[in-house]
Amino acid sequence: MQRTDIWRTALCVSQRCTLRCKLCLAFIPYYENPKDLSLAETKDVLKSYFSVVDTVKTFTVTGGEPLMNKELAEILKVVYSYKSQITESVDFVTNATLDIPEDILQIFERNADITRLVLSDYGDLSPKIQSISEELGKRNITYRISNFHGDDLYFDGWIDFTDHSKKIDDLELRDAQGRECIHRSGRYFVINDGELHSCSRSYWRMGQETIPRIKGEYIDLTSSSITIEEKRKDLSHMFSQASSTSCGYCVGLRNNVKRHYPAEQLPIK
Repeated sequence: MQRTDIWRTALCVSQRCTLRCKLCLAFIPYYENPKDLSLAETKDVLKSYFSVVDTVKTFTVTGGEPLMNKELAEILKVVYSYKSQITESVDFVTNATLDIPEDILQIFERNADITRLVLSDYGDLSPKIQSISEELGKRNITYRISNFHGDDLYFDGWIDFTDHSKKIDDLELRDAQGRECIHRSGRYFVINDGELHSCSRSYWRMGQETIPRIKGEYIDLTSSSITIEEKRKDLSHMFSQASSTSCGYCVGLRNNVKRHYPAEQLPIK
């Protein structure tokens, strides 16, 4: 059987967040019924995922804000149980609005050899950035700060992905855009609600029925009617394609696309 070694996958453990960013890459403020990934679901999803892939270079735990998931500590233990198949790091992304609980810090500390925290710094919107940084430093837990306020913005700011109208009909043009997209060319994958997608926009657009569910453009990891071998073939197909249907409805995470100042907040409902 041909090996399946991939670069990056992000696991969404919460569709909820403490912020309401208008241009959220994962469209979190726009969920009508956001949910958290349960521990039982995590076990099923990761058992399937790590049967489909042989290794992943970077496995990211994200949201929303992952600290909002009450089962996060136990979920992290499940993630780290697969560390032999994670070749570089387990990344954890937080917006520094909440303190990291002691039990979760201890899990990171026990797995410090493979752990990397990514702190999104939104200035006044991230009141815990200093205290979290100091705590991680004391425990020798690797972290980096992505700056999303002031002048020196990470990736020069955010892109507006909220227009989901069709933009590209021609496959050659769509593939050309896909090759310029950081997510597509970097072979990023996301897992949300048990489904593996090439990006969060693909998951959102299928969920909103903006685009059809096409075999080979996503994988239902929890489906017992699809064999592991078939899921591996679908993943290999996804990995090999320069673009997917979703790319035709997207501007792409590309260097030449207009940037916006990050974290503009929507009104509270």
